[in-house]
Amino acid sequence: MTGASDDTEKRQCLQFVEQILVDAASSRATNVLFRMEPERVQTFFHIDGKYEKNITIPLTYWEMICRILHEDYFESGQYQLPYQGNLCIFEWSAVEDDAIRLGISRKPIPGRRLDRLEDIFRQFEDPSWDAVKSIFLSILNLALEQGYDQVLMELDGQIVDIIYWSNGERGTSMTISSDSYDALTRLIGENYFAFGFMAREFREKEYIIRLKELNEDQIAPRISLEIEELTN
Repeated sequence: MTGASDDTEKRQCLQFVEQILVDAASSRATNVLFRMEPERVQTFFHIDGKYEKNITIPLTYWEMICRILHEDYFESGQYQLPYQGNLCIFEWSAVEDDAIRLGISRKPIPGRRLDRLEDIFRQFEDPSWDAVKSIFLSILNLALEQGYDQVLMELDGQIVDIIYWSNGERGTSMTISSDSYDALTRLIGENYFAFGFMAREFREKEYIIRLKELNEDQIAPRISLEIEELTN
């Protein structure tokens, strides 16, 4: 059982690291800071001369995060990530007892094709996806506002049932048109949850939302999300 638990923890930590590095590559950040705080690890991006909060990581993952960064990414002191025609170079610039700091520089890659991951993120920047994004964020914000810990979306004929749950008890239900469901499924699976989870801040609280299920069966597609509030 311990081995399986360790594997799950490492997989989750890898997802955190991958999301942070991709987010940093897509921003104007010149540094990434991982700082240990009471009960959590807070990440920051240094952008235009000031540090801005990024995702929050449970403190129980700190030791594993440090090990992954050192052994899987920065064994040579440097990690390079191609992103939208640029090569983002992350440098292991400082290590303290309660913090890790990464410097970032960028340079263009002449004549380079986008890889699949970059294609996925770029295509959803098209304004035609704004309506679908708005639907998803409305669904998610209702869950966060009401304190639900699970959201289930399932096709039922010409509509999609959206059911909210809290501690195993069914709460609010709503519906949306099935016309948007294919696009919503794709947006969730390939963009917001490309790494299996997303972080979101809502009313000064921070949450981790995990993609528990993405069944793309054509007859009865189903999406299930789990929500965990990160405590201060």
